[in-house]
Amino acid sequence: MKRFKAKKNVRVALAAAVLVTGLSPALGGQSVQAAATTPANGFDLRVLHTNDTHAHLDNIDRRVTAINAERNDHTLLLDAGDVFSGTLYFNQYGGLADLYFMNQLKYDAMVFGNHEFDKGPAGLVPFVKDAKFPFVSANIDFSADKDLGSYASTTIGEPGAEGKIYPAIIKEVKGEKVGIIGLTTSDTIALASPGENVKFKDDVESAQKAVDELTAKGVNKIIALSHLGYSEDQVLAKEVDGIDIIVGGHSHTKLDEPTVYEGGEAPVVIVQTGEYGVNLGKLDATFDDKGVLTKWEGQLINVDAKNEDESYVIKGDEASATKLKEYAAKLEELKTTVIGKSDVTLDGERNSVRKQETNLGDFMADGMRAKVESIVELGDAKGYVTIQNAGGIRATIPSGDVTLGALLTTMPFGNNLSALKMTGTEIKAALENGVSGVETGEGRFPQVSGMKFTYDSEQPGEKIDSVTGEVTQEGSRITDIQILGENGQYAPIEPNSYYIVATNSYIAGGGDFYRSMAAAKEDGRFYELNLVDYEVFREYLDSVGTVKQATEGRITDAPGTASEAPSGETPASAFSDIATDANAASIEALHAAGFVNGYADGTFRPAASVTRAEFAAILARTVGAEGDASQHAYTDNVPTWAAAYVAGLEAQGLLGSFEGPTFGAKKAVTNAEAAELIALAANVQPSTIEVGAADAQVTRGQLVGLIAKYLVKG
Repeated sequence: MKRFKAKKNVRVALAAAVLVTGLSPALGGQSVQAAATTPANGFDLRVLHTNDTHAHLDNIDRRVTAINAERNDHTLLLDAGDVFSGTLYFNQYGGLADLYFMNQLKYDAMVFGNHEFDKGPAGLVPFVKDAKFPFVSANIDFSADKDLGSYASTTIGEPGAEGKIYPAIIKEVKGEKVGIIGLTTSDTIALASPGENVKFKDDVESAQKAVDELTAKGVNKIIALSHLGYSEDQVLAKEVDGIDIIVGGHSHTKLDEPTVYEGGEAPVVIVQTGEYGVNLGKLDATFDDKGVLTKWEGQLINVDAKNEDESYVIKGDEASATKLKEYAAKLEELKTTVIGKSDVTLDGERNSVRKQETNLGDFMADGMRAKVESIVELGDAKGYVTIQNAGGIRATIPSGDVTLGALLTTMPFGNNLSALKMTGTEIKAALENGVSGVETGEGRFPQVSGMKFTYDSEQPGEKIDSVTGEVTQEGSRITDIQILGENGQYAPIEPNSYYIVATNSYIAGGGDFYRSMAAAKEDGRFYELNLVDYEVFREYLDSVGTVKQATEGRITDAPGTASEAPSGETPASAFSDIATDANAASIEALHAAGFVNGYADGTFRPAASVTRAEFAAILARTVGAEGDASQHAYTDNVPTWAAAYVAGLEAQGLLGSFEGPTFGAKKAVTNAEAAELIALAANVQPSTIEVGAADAQVTRGQLVGLIAKYLVKG
């Protein structure tokens, strides 16, 4: 089957752009182009699929009913990974309860998710050994691993034995060969515990190799069973020649209809169900005699849908419900044991805790810090802080009685409490990593204690190649870090001073890309406390009594403020990027005077344009016009960090043409506007202020030069 192949060097850019060109949702199944070529005798394939179920078995009886109802004589049943971790079923049974039902349902294949490695390779062995279906894994080399190596083969399974691992398998459906390859995110190295001997390879290259081997065996209908995430699946569709269908997981993306890449000679269909087994995916696809997709129709079947009387639309399978009760019986004591009380709901929702401060994040982090303070001596360190990755917080704890079951659901991984001795610079690097995945809800987002920090989500986030560990893009989001002192007051972090950081063993070892933590550990600045995280939480719960935790402003996203929010970390000498700028001396002088700030990465960016909010802050600091932040008259949003300056200039009549019902904080300032306001402050005519073209945007360097020339005395 002739296909296209994209250049590998566009991969990252394509993922960031979400492959706008050539990608579209499949609206009702058949593309206009495909309709004209569909043969009357095409091969029909039905793919039923699940992903990211995370031990959520409470709806398994309805899932069984749905799968059995939709299965026909040309069906494949596939799972795209992350069966492990997330509920008490996993705590108690280590995935084997889930496996019982998967075996009963006769799954055809599964790819490993990153969470399949949460308990290390040895923890995965019982699951693999007892499986009644094969696993596909084209980009993982198990050969050197003592636990999983004996289960893995480097050749294609035809069709593949139960409880074995293959790069790909060939299934025969209605006399036709269908190839299935498996791909697991290489981020597993940081996201779980695969060990040193489980090696990850490039997913695109591995996929192409497996596809080529399948093609050489005469297979022209190929499915990629992918635990890479939706954006990477789109890259896969464009870059790998020969894939027809991508069944995805990892990103928990709910695709109500398939996404289709039609930028090449043949379409590639991408499907994914969301999470927790709520939806069963169903894709009906038709191939022509050359193995090209000619027609497709996909849908999600909501197994938790209810009727008006609150009964489930899908009736549960009785035998499965009975078996689930057997598994659930052993969990009841755990679920019902009361270990504390909370007057508030402790927010651990994925969409909250991975994007912002929550009261549960605060409470957990406070407990970790308190325990470390009781064990680790401060020595020459300046204070105690906590950094806890949000990926270790898996559920909300409702108000009322707090049960051990709820706690174990919230903290299912059993990580050990650890402590590190880190410099202020290393802590900043850790936080920079933590906020770099906020847009996509990555688990590295930091919940903290003993500090507060501000970041600018409009600035570049750090990007790391998970295979090589190389930084491909520096992050510059963190603008301010304040450390809580013994006097109860916050003070700027000191870059070269040490602090004791309470954390968990997972990120202390570099998990979730916390490289500066791993560096501190490797340097011997590490305290392994051998205390399970949920036991630390439970002890803190006992000490607090009834929980009344509220958020405290520890984490602030201030978009567009990186240049003017005080960071306390910009070098007092030269900025790294002003040496050749005509206004370098003025920039240095105004910075030394406290009138201008740079970016947290040590740059000033003199060629960047200036927003109205930035201009107001610089001008007000220069002329001493800070006022009451609540007193400005503008009806639109004025950033908190700039409001006092805007109010001060307004009170002194120094806003000129900026006056009006709205301020427009992010609007770029022109040369004419800069001249007008500087003239007002200097009490001269605007025509005396020498600027460039009136409509051109004034740059940061130019503005500093103007202020230094006309407003700064001496």
